[in-house]
Amino acid sequence: MSTLLHLPSDVVMGINNATFDNLNIADKLEDTSMWGLASPQSKVAWFTKFEGRKGWREVAGTPHHMVRHGHLLSGAPLDKLRELKGNKEIETSLLAQVLDNTEMNPLRVQELWEALADVDREKSFISQASNLDVSQILSHYDTLNLVHTPHQHHVMLENAWFAQDKFNVPWVNFLAISFSYMNNEEFVSWSYKELQDLGKFLAILSPAEIDLIPADDFNTTMLSTILSSTLSLPQLNSIYLKYLENHYLVADATFNPLLLSALPSVTILSANPPFIWSQDKTNLLVASAKFSPGQMHSLHEISKSGHWAPGNLSAILSTHPQCMSDVNPREFRAKLDYVVSAVYTAGPDKFHIIATKVQKLPRHLLMAWLEEAHTRPGSKRLPGEWWNSDVLLDRVTSTSIPDSGTINPFPSHPLAAQFDRFTSANRSMLPSLALAGMSCHCINLVETPDTMEVLALYRYHTESQGKVAAMPSSARRCWAKKVRQFLHLKALLFNVTVNSESELLSLLTTSDIKTVGGEIFLTWGGPALASITHPEVMHEVLMIVGYTFPHLYLRNGVTYNCMKVMANALLDTLIREEGGINFRVLTHVHNLVPYTDTRVLEAGPADIRLYVSSVLSPTCKAVCLKKKERELVRQMILQSYGPPSTWLPLDLVELGDLLVVMARSDLAAVNPTSLRMASAQLASSTLFASSLTEIRSQSSSLLYHEACGAWLGGKDGRQSDEAVAMFKQWKMLANFIVVGNFLQVEVLLKKIDVPKPRSGVHEFRRKRQASTLADGIDYKSIYTIVMNDMKAKFDAKELSDTQKMEATRVITETQKMLGDSSFAVLGLEREGKTQSEVLAVLAEYKEAGNMSEAQNVQVQMLAVDTQVRMIQELVQVLNLSADDLDLTEDELGTILARHTFVLRSPGAVSTTTLTNRTLPFDETSEGTDGESVADELLINDSETTSNPESIESKNAPEASPSEDANDVSNNAEVTTDATPVAPGTSASPSRGTDAPPSPVTTDPPSPDTVSSASTSSTASTTSSTVANAASSSSSTSTSSTSAPLNPLIEEENALSELLKNTKLTDYIVFSAYEPSSDYFTTLPSMDSITLSCDVIIAAGLSSSSISSSDIARMSSKEVLNCLSTLGHLPWPPSVTKSIWKAVKEKVDSLQDSTMLPIKRDEMLQLGTLLPAIAAYDSELLDMGRKNIDGISLLGRFRTLSSDDPAILNLVQLFITLNNVSPSNPFTSTEAASLGQLLCGLREDQWRDLITPSVFSSILTEHLALLDCSVSATTSVHLSTMLTTLYGSTANWTSSDLLSTGWMASTLSPDQLSQLTHHAMEGLTGQAVKHLSRQQLGSLSHHQLSNLSPHAASFISREQLLPYTNMHRRRGIRAAGGEDEKLVDVMEDIESEMQMGDMKDMMTSPEPEPTGGVGAIYPTCRVLVCLLVTMVTFGL
Repeated sequence: MSTLLHLPSDVVMGINNATFDNLNIADKLEDTSMWGLASPQSKVAWFTKFEGRKGWREVAGTPHHMVRHGHLLSGAPLDKLRELKGNKEIETSLLAQVLDNTEMNPLRVQELWEALADVDREKSFISQASNLDVSQILSHYDTLNLVHTPHQHHVMLENAWFAQDKFNVPWVNFLAISFSYMNNEEFVSWSYKELQDLGKFLAILSPAEIDLIPADDFNTTMLSTILSSTLSLPQLNSIYLKYLENHYLVADATFNPLLLSALPSVTILSANPPFIWSQDKTNLLVASAKFSPGQMHSLHEISKSGHWAPGNLSAILSTHPQCMSDVNPREFRAKLDYVVSAVYTAGPDKFHIIATKVQKLPRHLLMAWLEEAHTRPGSKRLPGEWWNSDVLLDRVTSTSIPDSGTINPFPSHPLAAQFDRFTSANRSMLPSLALAGMSCHCINLVETPDTMEVLALYRYHTESQGKVAAMPSSARRCWAKKVRQFLHLKALLFNVTVNSESELLSLLTTSDIKTVGGEIFLTWGGPALASITHPEVMHEVLMIVGYTFPHLYLRNGVTYNCMKVMANALLDTLIREEGGINFRVLTHVHNLVPYTDTRVLEAGPADIRLYVSSVLSPTCKAVCLKKKERELVRQMILQSYGPPSTWLPLDLVELGDLLVVMARSDLAAVNPTSLRMASAQLASSTLFASSLTEIRSQSSSLLYHEACGAWLGGKDGRQSDEAVAMFKQWKMLANFIVVGNFLQVEVLLKKIDVPKPRSGVHEFRRKRQASTLADGIDYKSIYTIVMNDMKAKFDAKELSDTQKMEATRVITETQKMLGDSSFAVLGLEREGKTQSEVLAVLAEYKEAGNMSEAQNVQVQMLAVDTQVRMIQELVQVLNLSADDLDLTEDELGTILARHTFVLRSPGAVSTTTLTNRTLPFDETSEGTDGESVADELLINDSETTSNPESIESKNAPEASPSEDANDVSNNAEVTTDATPVAPGTSASPSRGTDAPPSPVTTDPPSPDTVSSASTSSTASTTSSTVANAASSSSSTSTSSTSAPLNPLIEEENALSELLKNTKLTDYIVFSAYEPSSDYFTTLPSMDSITLSCDVIIAAGLSSSSISSSDIARMSSKEVLNCLSTLGHLPWPPSVTKSIWKAVKEKVDSLQDSTMLPIKRDEMLQLGTLLPAIAAYDSELLDMGRKNIDGISLLGRFRTLSSDDPAILNLVQLFITLNNVSPSNPFTSTEAASLGQLLCGLREDQWRDLITPSVFSSILTEHLALLDCSVSATTSVHLSTMLTTLYGSTANWTSSDLLSTGWMASTLSPDQLSQLTHHAMEGLTGQAVKHLSRQQLGSLSHHQLSNLSPHAASFISREQLLPYTNMHRRRGIRAAGGEDEKLVDVMEDIESEMQMGDMKDMMTSPEPEPTGGVGAIYPTCRVLVCLLVTMVTFGL
């Protein structure tokens, strides 16, 4: 079963019926425990396959099948799940069991929830509340009498939500539940009871709100009630300060461990902290996950004394290995026995935990681990330096037999063999746990025959570090070299002659290809991979490249053109094999599909849709594409998912980050309810605002969308047009997500009755913008109630045959009247167009913006008329009373008396007319530029009619022009006078094509006549309506007077299809709680909404797309409450200044001189905005020592300009305010916290204020990460301190050099030249960036060729001029040949170097002492140079 569930989707779909039955796959799929291990994509593929083979009935058609295969519903489309509502054959308790026992997408949960009986909803609410739509939570509280007391309900939800390792509840759901436990939000008057009632749901309050609550309530008992791991550091800090007002800090059991995160550095380092290390170390290490850099360094300081004790070290490694990050490699190598002993002390029970946790050690320490392990006896394969693979991989051997009494808990785990070796009495140095730290030197020493086995375990460790993890560029390149060695060995063993790289790669087997992986293969480049000699090998290699996550393309040496070469080569191969584009082709091309060409559009819509839903994981959808390829993917989406206005919520979630390719008009057309329901998942799954490391020419991490632009721009980087366009596309998508979450919050705030500071602005706006009409009746709400009632009665089979017939007639006639009347408004002739064609023209006009203001107003009127007429007719059909509609008799009478579909010529529309006619929006509403309920009705009716699956387009007979003009029973055409006609009838127009549309009037049905009018329709009307709506043979033309073969079945099918295809009723339950606002008719733009902090929180990282103007529209209270949220968003550097200015202008405390400067508490909240404050308002920052934790948040930003006087002055201000002097130098915590601000130190201050002990303490974790330019004198001082600590550079290893980071740039040319060439991969980009021309020139070509590709990308033209000899240039090309910008620089300077080469050859005939390619004969070298010169100058 496990193997089946891991089959690729194309293999699943390719299983034929015989194989499906012979393998008893239906029986195997009953295994619910194994099904839970399948990916969401695999579940979709298997459901699709199973339903296609066995049918829907065997999934959920009977109770028996529901028990056997109900869990397959987790891969079903929403429309299938919707069919379960009202299914009398299935007990809803069975559906509830499926929900409780099956992990599925929340949107599927929401659909199944609607099918449950009230009693089952009540039982399942606690377990499913986090998966429900907010409207369902509100409905649950409205309609059910909970059997549990509020307190019990509260406790159960706390246990269900806050006990999780990671809090995964959508913010709006969290708010909806939390608000039910709040009686008021007058925080200043809260008593103990209000705080206790809220409990752990206190997490919804901002630090500013917590600050308002009286401190008396925060005693030890209350802390246990309200504290949870969900709270942020600023929230915990506010609670901590409240607690301090009435309590002393004492190291006893009463101090809540969750509050340890809020301890200031000064308290952590104090003589009497509120903890005892020996007892509380685990709690303290767990709490450190929220620490600021200052707090973290303080923790490292207090843990140092007992660092190497096995018990302490075991706790550190299993909880917070980052505590080791300030240990330098030399010390780590010397203490490795203690580290290994600590792992063994933890025991087999914690083996897998520690194996995962140690991957968080800095890479230089993992390198040092392997370097030391390699020196131990038995680690080398003699003779020589080769690794003994038994040792490196921790294999079980005859001398290391596992303990038979220890059972391996995970025998299928990738580390199962290492676990067995771990249990042996013969202890290992456990190098297998440190493989992620393999340096190039270490990789080169792997025994060549064992290359694939070592590489497989290496990849497991690196890829388990996160969904955007990547190999270091140096390791990737060195593994590629090692694979070449492996293939050459294979060629030798099999006596195969290899003359080219393409022939060498042809020796790869399927297992080799899977082990190597696309990330390493990309090092060869697109042309090389596309030219592999063996066609099957080429196919498999390119396929594995296609399975590589898109974020790895950005960090590799592959160019955009290379991607296109590979994509089209693979597509060509597959088309030859398959004869066209099908699902298998799309699956094999996988992530390369966007880089192909328009041939992929030949794939069927179903295949493309299945490719998106069952093949692409969320990580595969964050694509970086140029304009042409974005349009290609956009066309694929439109071809498979249809017009955006028809997209369901699950469609949006399936598309995910692929939505970045859509046009703005596409996203604007999405149904607001669909977006609202999908918004939480869109926000949580998007990758574009996550950070990527090792982006070429970037010394710090870069946001995904920025890295995307840098890659698309090639040598022009992020300044290129393509990069700018990509940024705009990301911003559009992120804004789209923000708007969706805005709509979610609107639904919640509409329902909440208690006045709330969060919702005050919303209530005001909603009163202005609600679509309540001038007669005081909200027609949209009444319409929803009517449609709700009809849908519910239809599902419950409570409608009579007559009612079904009449309801069908009403819907189809009204839709037709809307389309035809709108057509007339535009002054267009019908000219024999069918209803589908009419509505298609209307949709075209809408999209093109061709309607005048007057026409737009009239179309809005018609939209209201549509709702009114449906109400008038269906009230009678369904026998609804005023009470049923929550109306008075007078209000119902007003509705029934209202005339509908009365048109005037555009010139006749006046302000008075509009007021009397009651538009859907009052005159103060915002965003009425054609974005109204009319748009939704036009779009939805057009879709219902033109959708390939709709009854109108597939089965309705097409009338001739003459029939269209004279069929009074079905058409509502324009009349020549205003004489009222009966509902559903019309007269033909008599006017020229240029004449304005004449009035068309439909009298309202009177209460006395409606019934007879509805039930006494002519036979022709009834039969024509049913024929148009019911499923009948599309090839048979039925006249208006002929009756269907089985009228009752036809009527039921017709109404069923209409209800399915009418978008306004798709989400009745979900839309019932939506405000009657234009926001829920067409999507609002960002400028037309006012954000709240709850919206920003709900939208997650996508909120980093909001602008300063968005913040300017927020209320001051909202911005104050949102400081912590805004201060933890990953803002693009280009906008931080404007964002900070907007925030500053909104928060009084940031302008009030009595409340300034900004201190620790505010700094903890402002976080990512601190660099902007430092650059533009540095005087606002309090640089006092007591604020060191807040200052450390600023110091961690390596992007702070090292030459900005305002920023550089901050460290001088700190020195002055805190009396730092040679006699009172920086403490290690202060120096570590200042971080990048240390770049502002003067020469004497570097010398006098940073002592050798402080230097040693902060070197690897802080000084190594600086990005500074310092004087020659300072460089000498720092390099002296460095070599005093590490010894001569001639003895440095890769880990030593890597741990120094930027500090290596202070080494003298002589010291740099002594570095061994295999240690050079440790030279980082920060160091290369700051090397002078003399320093770079001191490196040999062997040293330069061993630079990592990332470090080489920092080499600039200025560092190479006026002359760099050819050997060094060759070394630079070898290291940085995959960087387009560096290659361009090297090519550009080549002509300038020719004369220097000639001179160099003449005056220095001897080869470089390093040997290699420089050691050719002088005469040959001169001849080569002469030849190059002649070619260059055309001689």
